[in-house]
Amino acid sequence: MKQLIRKILNEEVNKKYPKPTEKVERLIYNWLNNFTSGAQMYQLKSYEFSYTFEWCNNGKEIMKVILDFDNDYNAWEDKRKTSERDFENGILWIPKDVVSELASDIPVRRTYLRYIIEEWFEDTFLQEIQNKMKRNDISIDEFKEYPEKSEVCVPPMEKNENVTEDEMIDFIVKNTLWNRKDLEKRILDDPEFIEKVYLEKLRDNEMKRLRGN
Repeated sequence: MKQLIRKILNEEVNKKYPKPTEKVERLIYNWLNNFTSGAQMYQLKSYEFSYTFEWCNNGKEIMKVILDFDNDYNAWEDKRKTSERDFENGILWIPKDVVSELASDIPVRRTYLRYIIEEWFEDTFLQEIQNKMKRNDISIDEFKEYPEKSEVCVPPMEKNENVTEDEMIDFIVKNTLWNRKDLEKRILDDPEFIEKVYLEKLRDNEMKRLRGN
C-alpha cells in the first residue's frame, strides 16, 4: 500500500497540499478499505433513543458511529420504540492518530481529507447500518477525530445463564451509583434494564482492566 501511495503521489503531487484529483480520492478510499479490512462490527443499544456501532480490529476500536433518535425530556417515561422515533443525528468517530497517519501518507488538505472520509464511510458502511436499523433515514451528520488514540476494544458481553437477577443487582449496586430500590423500580418499567446495565458494566470493567486503569 505504501509503495502504491508513493507511486501515485509522485505522479499527482507537486506540492505538500495538492489540489485533490480523482486518483488521489481513490487512493484515500483504498487506504481506508485496507485499514478496516477484517474488522468486526458490533451493534450496541443503549436505549430506544441511542444506538452505537463499533468496529474492532486486532483488539483495537478503530471506528464508532453513534445514532441519536428523538427523545422526550423525561427519558424514562417515553415508551416509544426506536421505530416510532424520528432520527436526529449520526456521528462518526475515528481516532485522531488514525486520521493523522492517513494525512501523513496522503498529504492533502485536512478539511478535504475529512470530507472524503465521510463520503467513504457513507459509500462503504451506511447501507449496512440502515439495514441493521431497518430504516432508510439514517445519515452521518458529523465527523469527529476522537479519541486521541485507538483504544482497547472488548466485544459485547453475554450473560452467563447461571447468573440470577439478584446477583446482577448486587453487582450493579457494588459497581455503580445505582441503589437496589431504584433498580427494582426500573424493572417494573423495563424488565430488560437490569441485564443491560449488568452487561454494560461487565464490559466497562474489562476495558478498564485491559487499559490498566
